[in-house]
Amino acid sequence: MIDIRTEYRKGVLFIRLIGRIDNNDYLNEIRDLINKIGINYIVLNLENLNYISLESIDHIMKYNNEILKKKKHLLICDSNQGRGRIFEKFIPNISSELEAFSLI
Repeated sequence: MIDIRTEYRKGVLFIRLIGRIDNNDYLNEIRDLINKIGINYIVLNLENLNYISLESIDHIMKYNNEILKKKKHLLICDSNQGRGRIFEKFIPNISSELEAFSLI
C-alpha cells in the first residue's frame, strides 16, 4: 500500500511516496494534479519506500519522458544508492529535497 504526501513550496511540487508501490494508480493522481495546477518542477521522494516493482520503475521512466516533452522537470530524491542508480542516467537524482532549489 502506498501513502502519498504532497507539498508545494517555492514553485516545486514535492511528492513523498511512503510504503510499497505495487501498482501505478498513484501516477494518474499525480498527473492530474500537475496538469491542473501547471507545475513545472516535480521532486519524487522515494526515501521512505519499502518496495518498488519493476513495472512501477518503468512507469516512472515513461512519465519522465512525458514531463520532458512538456518542458517540465522531474527529480528523484533518494539517498538509497541502489534505487538512485536505476534512475540516474535518465532522471536527475538528489540526496535531499533542499537540493531541488539549487537546480531550478
